[in-house]
Amino acid sequence: MISLYPSGKSSDWKKDRKVFTVHSAYSSVLNLAGEDGRRYSLITDGHDFQPRSALIEAFPDLKASESVSVILEDVGISYDPTIVREKVNPLWRGLWLEWLDFLEEDMLCCLLPFVADPGQMLGLGPGSTPAGDDFIAGFATALGWSESEASWNSGEFTAILERVDSCTTWFSGEMVKDAVDGMIWLRGQQLCKALAGGSSSETLTAVGQIYGSGHLSGRAWLAGFSAGLERSLSHSVPKRNGGQFS
Repeated sequence: MISLYPSGKSSDWKKDRKVFTVHSAYSSVLNLAGEDGRRYSLITDGHDFQPRSALIEAFPDLKASESVSVILEDVGISYDPTIVREKVNPLWRGLWLEWLDFLEEDMLCCLLPFVADPGQMLGLGPGSTPAGDDFIAGFATALGWSESEASWNSGEFTAILERVDSCTTWFSGEMVKDAVDGMIWLRGQQLCKALAGGSSSETLTAVGQIYGSGHLSGRAWLAGFSAGLERSLSHSVPKRNGGQFS
């Protein structure tokens, strides 16, 4: 069995030694399934930190279902994925409302009828992670991050968690579970920090990093995040007026 030795890890990766099963391998990310059924990832780019991830210089060519041992003894914490509540700067509202317009695109318009009930988007839409799941993850992240606790509907998210394993892919389901549990990927964390401040350059850079993630995933996540912020601020879903959200 191959042993891998990362140099940094997220704070929620607890065990120093553990055997995993390879689920999927890409050029810079190795997704692993733990004995607990959860997704763990080895990354070669620190910008890709997410819940249960560890940074490694490189990994060998591995096939799905192979077993690997990940050893993290004396490895320091490089990233904390816990969402920290902050107050969004309302001056950015015009910008985040634009993200809902991504749903007008041909490949994302299937999500439009369910903006008021994101739970119906589970497994819906194109993409290796279905776009509906990206929307839900962004939506839950926004509600978990914003200071308005009154907007969080625990029953709504309980229903999502009850259905997630049967309605979408394993990897995508793990993403949704993390978002509902209050865990965030690094790019999302950087966006939250920017939206709490007033720097245009930081905000636009953070938006661009997410927009370029995946074929459609980034845009669907941003649309969901926007809908979540609107729910948080007004306790209602955004409405379309003349073809635009407001």
